[in-house]
Amino acid sequence: MITRRSLAWLIPLGLFLTFPLWRPPVAAFLSPRGGYDPSLAKRKLDAHNFNMDQVIISQSKEGKKTLEVRAKKAFTGKSVDEFHLEEVDAVIFGKNDEKTYVTARRGIFNKLTNILTLIDEVVVVKPKDKSELYSDLLTYNNNTGMAYSPGKTRIIGDGFEIRGRNLHVNTLTKAYDLDGRVRCKLTGFAKP
Repeated sequence: MITRRSLAWLIPLGLFLTFPLWRPPVAAFLSPRGGYDPSLAKRKLDAHNFNMDQVIISQSKEGKKTLEVRAKKAFTGKSVDEFHLEEVDAVIFGKNDEKTYVTARRGIFNKLTNILTLIDEVVVVKPKDKSELYSDLLTYNNNTGMAYSPGKTRIIGDGFEIRGRNLHVNTLTKAYDLDGRVRCKLTGFAKP
């Protein structure tokens, strides 16, 4: 007497014995169509390249704003961490919210190193000290508070005018260092 339970093992046995017959049509049905393109596996991820108008970049340290950079245009540079700026207006916030205003035709801001490089017709105005600085290239490190101008530099203030090269400025200690031929013109001083 053959029961249902005894017949259940005949199904896998039948599939196993007839495998050579049904394998080719099933394999053809399950094979991928259209081929394989190996270049798809090697594709590069899209970089975050951009080109924007009217950009504002702000930086804060310990809850206080330390730098605000405005530009008419901004776009990515050689790396995604480098922003090229056009028509730059920047405000550097010092101790006691003392502001220094900076303008330039072009600039480069590196967000990893926090270095702002200003190029062409750089003007730095310090209203508190009543002084202005003119140069064609200025690099400002927001982490250290150091500014460097490797070319010709002119500083005009209340009663003085200084011209020189290779300006180093520590904005924290307010120390200035000029190299090269330094010319200083003082007005309003009495002769000794």
